[in-house]
Amino acid sequence: MTLDSNFDTKKLPLVTIVKILPKIPQQALFAYRRCYIGISLENPIFEGNSLRALLFWSLQRFEETMVIVGDYLCRFNEKMLSGYDTKQASQKAQSLGDSFLLQTRELFGMLPDKKIHLTRWKEHLQSEEYKESKIILKKLFGSDSDFRASVERDAFDFIKRQKRKGQKLLVDIEEAIELCCQYLLEEIGVFSALSQQGWHVELYPGPELHALVEVVKGKYIAVPKGLKKRISVELKISCESPH
Repeated sequence: MTLDSNFDTKKLPLVTIVKILPKIPQQALFAYRRCYIGISLENPIFEGNSLRALLFWSLQRFEETMVIVGDYLCRFNEKMLSGYDTKQASQKAQSLGDSFLLQTRELFGMLPDKKIHLTRWKEHLQSEEYKESKIILKKLFGSDSDFRASVERDAFDFIKRQKRKGQKLLVDIEEAIELCCQYLLEEIGVFSALSQQGWHVELYPGPELHALVEVVKGKYIAVPKGLKKRISVELKISCESPH
């Protein structure tokens, strides 16, 4: 891999694998040629040297890495935490993506074009694979009480994390849960679509959603087919450089 000479890898934090789901040997994981990384905006792990470390780790091990800026997905959060209407929330979410791309323009300019694919959330909602997955997930959410409860559990966990950060909900709890579930179903639908398109491996510096852990265990037969081939890799990025 050729990196710009300004990309100093000696001072980067250490990246390690915490868990692979479903459980497969690392040798089998790295036999895959492609992976993707979803960027959670306003999460400091996706800034500075931790972002650099994550990208470098991926580029060392996979032939292609897709980076997905999760900007438009944030519209659900903006409704819940900022009290915006649909139009305002969408505009704010897109502006967050614009800011991220502006702040990281130099970084991505150092990376090899053939190995890195920088995309934004909204474009992934246009694929036929996503549209198909969305229909299946909506039906499953409405018909399978266990799946619905699992998604709602992830929604509650998100709300609890926001409250720990001192964030206040600007909608009532019922609407907050509904917005979180919409967020999660859209996110899961995109994951399924990506898997169908040949992007099976997700890298993320944090734990997997509870609902997707249960999917890996085979609890829900009627999930979109892409989820059955998906592999999630939980990574840890240390605070200190290994050097």
